[in-house]
Amino acid sequence: MKKLLSLLLICALVLSLGVVAFADDSEVTTIHWARANSGNIFVTLADQLGYFKEYGLTVIEDPVASSTEALTALGTEKVDVTSNQGTNNPLAQIAAGQDFTIVGGYMLQGMYLVAKTGTGWNGPEDLLSKKVAAPASTTTLTGPLLDLGHDPVNEIEWLTYSTNADRLAAVVAGEADYAYLSGDQLFNVNKMDDVEIVRYASDPDLMPAYGCCRMNMRTQFVKDNPTTVKNLLKALIRAQQYFESHKEECVGILAKEIDAPEDYVAAYLLNPNYKIAIDPVKNSVLKTWEIMKATGFLPEGAENMNIEEHINTELYKTALDECVAEFGEEDPDFYNERLAFFEEYNT
Repeated sequence: MKKLLSLLLICALVLSLGVVAFADDSEVTTIHWARANSGNIFVTLADQLGYFKEYGLTVIEDPVASSTEALTALGTEKVDVTSNQGTNNPLAQIAAGQDFTIVGGYMLQGMYLVAKTGTGWNGPEDLLSKKVAAPASTTTLTGPLLDLGHDPVNEIEWLTYSTNADRLAAVVAGEADYAYLSGDQLFNVNKMDDVEIVRYASDPDLMPAYGCCRMNMRTQFVKDNPTTVKNLLKALIRAQQYFESHKEECVGILAKEIDAPEDYVAAYLLNPNYKIAIDPVKNSVLKTWEIMKATGFLPEGAENMNIEEHINTELYKTALDECVAEFGEEDPDFYNERLAFFEEYNT
């Protein structure tokens, strides 16, 4: 009994002092992260600011050349996390039988449509009967048109190109009326006189906070390592707080990390329409799933899946609540906004 009372007193003291809860010996503390060419500023910051070390974590970034390579590496246990591979891609993998779980996110929004200068924009129906350089599975474009009663897969001529640079070149050459691009082309687009951004994918008539890139793990890894995953998310939430209050500084940090010019990185990292966040945005993921289902981009049988079983918001919310309790006074505006955002996009 004395031993039990002593243990309870120690636990109470640990909680009252806000001491970090490390993973027990059964959980891994080394995490392999699939590193895309564009990097992940939150991972870089959490490493450089010592947040990973504070939670007893070692994060190793393993370079991957494509989304396919990253998700294959995740499925074969060569990496434990992917974060820059979109939302459609991991959902398609889950629908095909991969047991992945979405635990957070990275890029929240930032994709955009370009056209010849002077084209303008009246709404999503401008895309009908046009040539659009993008996959027909682009849910931020097809979803709004579905809502308007259209069949976007067949009412638009979708043109496939291997890179964003090729999509942009197609508009310049007059091969496409529109191109759907990511942040890596903003530096180039901003220098062009003959091409303009007509709409961001997050604008109200398309899909605000659509959750462009989700943070994925193997479901069994999450089940086996809940404290490790929670602590990882805490480190990343704190990194997001630092990013939001030090964006100019982070331009140089990320430019050095990915070996790119600062002007190139600033073009997207400082763009107000480009947003990154750890929040899993479950509601946006569910909407993307329904659009993929409605447009025929899920395999047969996927309509019977409960995709919510592959979205874990509890670990993120626990991590956020602990960050609020421990660090909320350092930046109450940031943490209050994160709590409100979670309620809007996950409940």
